[in-house]
Amino acid sequence: MRRLSLIIALLLAMSVVAGCLNESQSLSTSPGATLKPKQPSREELLEGLKEIKQFTFIDNTSLRLNMTIMQGNLTQRQRVTIVYNRRGYLDFTERKAEINITTIVFPGGTSASTREIIVGDEVYLFLGGEWFKLDNETFGTSKSLILNMTWNYNIVNFTMKYLSREPYRVEFKNGTQFLYYNITYEDLKTMFENIMGRTLNMTFNLSNGVLELRFKGTTLVGGRMGYKLKVHMWVERFGQKMEAYESGAVYEEFYITDINVKKRVEVPSSLHA
Repeated sequence: MRRLSLIIALLLAMSVVAGCLNESQSLSTSPGATLKPKQPSREELLEGLKEIKQFTFIDNTSLRLNMTIMQGNLTQRQRVTIVYNRRGYLDFTERKAEINITTIVFPGGTSASTREIIVGDEVYLFLGGEWFKLDNETFGTSKSLILNMTWNYNIVNFTMKYLSREPYRVEFKNGTQFLYYNITYEDLKTMFENIMGRTLNMTFNLSNGVLELRFKGTTLVGGRMGYKLKVHMWVERFGQKMEAYESGAVYEEFYITDINVKKRVEVPSSLHA
């Protein structure tokens, strides 16, 4: 599921939570890249994006944390990596989407899979062999956040948002144009809450957000983003407070595999009562 905080809460309860990455995985510019002045302008790139009616994508995100867990006079230091893979399809004209999600937690390699179908402003979630129609009470998951991420923070619309601004660096290599942007704190916060959810007692600080966009001609082919984070989380266990201090990074890479190839998305025929 999107709410990886539920996984972390379970790990905390088992005292097996962890973290990884002593340093944030940063986005460096491509080795050997050269500046290329006569590439499509940002206005031309934006016009190309406006022609996208449907697209299929692959998105791989990793959350890597160093964690210090404290309960009473006990302190435990561990590491965890949560890998979050999405394969999806969005249709802007019919306002439909279908996304397959796999979450893997390391160490251990425990995995969970689910599917989302979104039709207009309705969200359907496949869990445990059954389809559920989502509202804001289902699994403690924010329906409004999922809709916001789907229709406003998808790869195409997020790219359009930043492409309307001046990048801090532009490069060209092997027929691909690379544009680099600093991600606003507001966008970092929205994306972080999409990963972690809002269900735990938690404070956090996010920094060093970088977005890389890749174009071949006027066609968006993919990109990367990353940012650093510091998180303080706490839960009550057996009447005693357990706290976790986490530092690390989120790293994401995404690809567009098909553009304007229409696929069928339907409301599930059977729903959990």
